[in-house]
Amino acid sequence: MKLKLSLLITLFLLIGQSCASFNQSHIYSDLNLSTKRELNAEITVNTNTKLRGSASSTLLFGLIKIGGDSKYSDGYGGMGAVGKTKSAAAFKALNGSDADILVSPQYVVEVNNQIFQKTIRVTVTGYGGKIDKIN
Repeated sequence: MKLKLSLLITLFLLIGQSCASFNQSHIYSDLNLSTKRELNAEITVNTNTKLRGSASSTLLFGLIKIGGDSKYSDGYGGMGAVGKTKSAAAFKALNGSDADILVSPQYVVEVNNQIFQKTIRVTVTGYGGKIDKIN
């Protein structure tokens, strides 16, 4: 009898426990907003010397970054691991120079795929440009 009573109490307690969730939503509609503004810039390009920068990244299973550079220049390189490494190389090319932008960047990309590890090495060269005026 005690066993049946214990099982009954345990069953009652298990059924009595419940999970709750809360969800609050709102009505909205997509907002499509588009603006266009053309900027004209006057840039002085130094064609006497080329800027150069190199960067590398090491990825575990091709996805998880385990080593490499961590400072990037926006607007260079693109998406993904190769793009990020290109952006890091552009940062190194511009860092310490008088240039604002890298004009006509040329990238050399070397990808070494191993079983568990992927290594990306990028070297970029280009001319340094100084923005004089933006209209």
